[in-house]
Order: sequence, then C-alpha cells, then structure tokens
Amino acid sequence: MVATVKRPALAPALDRWLLWLVLMLPLAWMTWRYAAESVFYGEYLHWTGVQSARLLLLTLAVTPLLRLLPRAAAIRWLMRRRRDIGLVTFFYALAHTVAYLVRKSDLSLIAGEALEAGMLTGWIAFLVFIALAVTSNDASVRAMGRKWRSLHKTVYVAAILTYLHWVLTAFDPTVGYVHGALAVILLLARLRVARRSIA
Repeated sequence: MVATVKRPALAPALDRWLLWLVLMLPLAWMTWRYAAESVFYGEYLHWTGVQSARLLLLTLAVTPLLRLLPRAAAIRWLMRRRRDIGLVTFFYALAHTVAYLVRKSDLSLIAGEALEAGMLTGWIAFLVFIALAVTSNDASVRAMGRKWRSLHKTVYVAAILTYLHWVLTAFDPTVGYVHGALAVILLLARLRVARRSIA
C-alpha cells in the first residue's frame, strides 16, 4: 500500500499576501500604463470600474456559494478571504474615483455633475465603500459588535447603486445590466437564507 503525503497548507499570512499580489498586480500595471500615457483616460476609467464591479460581485457570491457547496475547499477559502477581496474591490473603486477627480480638476464641475443621477449613485456607493473599507478589520468587529454586521449588510445597497451608476453612465449599458441582474439574484438568495434562519 502506497502512503499518501498530505501537502501542507500555505501559512495564513503567505496565503493572504499571495491573494493581494494576484489581485493588485493588474491594477498596478494598468495604473502604470495610464501614468505613462499608454492607456487613455476613458479606457482606464472603464477598466477600473468594471474590475471593481466584478470583484464586488465575487464578494456577494461567496455566502450563497457556501450555502450551496458547504464542503468545497475553494469556497471555504474564499469565505476566509472575503474581507480581503472586499478591500481590493475598494482600491479598484478608489483608483476609478481618483482618475475621475484628477481628470476633471474643477470642484464646481465635479459638484455639478455629482447631482446627475448616474454620478450621484456612484458617489453614494463610494461613500458606503469607504465606511466598509475602514471597518474591515478585527478591531472594528470587536468594537462595533452587532452593529458591524448591520453596517456591512449595506454592501448590497452599495452594489445596487454601483450597477445603477454603471448603467446610467455607460455608452453601452448591456454588460452593466447583466452584472446588476446577477447582484439582484444574489441579494434575493441572501434574503431567502435570512428568512429561513428566522423561521
């Protein structure tokens, strides 16, 4: 009988740093290209927005996937790293926002555009993301107690606003509609799970 050797799992710290490296390298590369003027403003703005929206969708999908596949090692790993993925999502959104602010460079223009529906939804979503990013740490979990969960449930509100921002500002909103529909499905799945736990 041949003995099987179990490969040791990666240390949690290394595991986490590798995840950050894999997810942040594309942003660093695209930002460098944008700074070097190899990528146009519109291309960079669209790319950072789309990647942020897709990473957001991934964070929303983790809990429903865990309910569906509770024994899947990959899903359990995603669950442990969901906060990290959420933070990376914020950094993509931050890059998206900073590029817009630098491009406009006029507070009166920015303030005027912020009142438009497409921009207002984006700004509100970004403010929610700031609150979620600042409190995505163990110290905040301990300090806030049950309020932490209530705050982080607002990610669904931010998600809907994000996809509305995409649809309302895109030249072709088709892909935005698809992502928004997926977000709504995930939200409904989460609500269904919550109702079952109450019952």
